[in-house]
Amino acid sequence: MTRIYLANACSLKDYSEIAYAKLTDYRKKKTDKLHVEMPRLTSMTAGLLLNYATKDYLLKGNEEVDVDNNKKLNHEGLLPLEAGKSPIVEVSIDELIDSYDKDYDFEIEEMGQGKPVYATRKDIYFNISHTASIVVVAISSKAIGIDIDGNRNFSDRMIDKFYSESEAAWVYGNDLTKHDRFFTIWTMKEAFSKMIGCGITKTILNVEFLHDTDKVECIYNGEKQNVIIEESEYLGYKITAIKEA
Repeated sequence: MTRIYLANACSLKDYSEIAYAKLTDYRKKKTDKLHVEMPRLTSMTAGLLLNYATKDYLLKGNEEVDVDNNKKLNHEGLLPLEAGKSPIVEVSIDELIDSYDKDYDFEIEEMGQGKPVYATRKDIYFNISHTASIVVVAISSKAIGIDIDGNRNFSDRMIDKFYSESEAAWVYGNDLTKHDRFFTIWTMKEAFSKMIGCGITKTILNVEFLHDTDKVECIYNGEKQNVIIEESEYLGYKITAIKEA
């Protein structure tokens, strides 16, 4: 089962020193390279959220998620979404700090194009994405990638340059949903590239997502991929997680 966790870095501003002290050396090095406040807060939030997500997944990852689509769930911050979409566990900054447990800070190594993986826990796969102040982490038992994007402008030139003819036709097919459709495919391309660890620049023109059937098909280098695509939305942002089936 895939679990997706989300936190807002804006709330970390008053606790940044406390948060920084809890970070792993790996995350501190990443944070130290950033000199603008929001990217630094986002980086720290990513480190704390990964710790929280890993702990929660190992303790409860195999439990079925019970979502009542008519109301928001309890203190875990589980957000109900449309039927067939993945629930998101929204975590407050207070929870991230209070529940931090260094026992779940497993050693991280980077593979391929810098994709982070756990060096000693090959049974756990994770991926991180962020946009503005929102950070998401996906945890799974199989290779996974996640991306969050939206609430920004894009151009038709981007569609014509980076999307296949079938993808472009689907995006252009409805002016009312053009924005949503653009970021639906964009986050799918990003998530897939992160799942395989090759980077978006090497995959964006070689992977396409076909929406002309009941189930979205992922085609990479001309071959259909056996993957599971999970879509979510949060405050106007598109979130896509893709993992090996």
